Amino acid sequence: MSEVKRVTEGVFLRIDKGEPHREKELVPLQEGELLLGRIGRENAPDVTFTSPYISRRHAAIRFENGQFTITDLASKHGVQVNGYEIEQNRPYILKNSDKVNLAQGVVLLTFVNNNEIELEPTLEFTNPLLKMQAEPQGLVVYPERREILIDGCPLLLSGKHTELLIMLYQKRNQAVSYDEIKVKIWPERITDESQKAPDVGRDEINALIYRLRKKLGSYGERIVTVSRYGYMLDLE
Repeated sequence: MSEVKRVTEGVFLRIDKGEPHREKELVPLQEGELLLGRIGRENAPDVTFTSPYISRRHAAIRFENGQFTITDLASKHGVQVNGYEIEQNRPYILKNSDKVNLAQGVVLLTFVNNNEIELEPTLEFTNPLLKMQAEPQGLVVYPERREILIDGCPLLLSGKHTELLIMLYQKRNQAVSYDEIKVKIWPERITDESQKAPDVGRDEINALIYRLRKKLGSYGERIVTVSRYGYMLDLE
């Protein structure tokens, strides 16, 4: 007799992006294992996606020792949690509101655990001067939260602008090549496994950089051109 899985109340996987699912679709999580992947003739994951960039056995969410974990099952294009690539075949503990990214943004998920509570509320600054001093100045990027601040004020960017800025920020003060940008920002254009880089021209990259510079205002000049190679975010 097969083991009966019990639904864990208040815990869901929210699908924010990923064909063929509708946006914000909720998948209740159960005790045991939930397999994420691409359906095949001899493979039927619990949650299936149609994109060819998703591996047939891409990742697994498990309930172990009272905690939910996600494991990258040696997928080809990886798993990120809050902007950080997780190690293959090693469970990563999930917390409420964690953002899960499969295959560099082809699938976007949110782990929702309504049972988690904040033990102590974050204190507010009572002294306006202290609050003003605490606000970060300049261009600040929090990759794990996909949050961008300019002189302490949030800046909202579209998807590819955000991905590009996070990539440049994570490699700040280092030159980033055109090919690195292509692979990171346009993974959906890799149509063949033998293809090393997406079919993206320099003009398209330059146009994206131009728009990002405009959105950053005076901080746009921090994105400098590295002749015949690519770009660099200069924050020194």
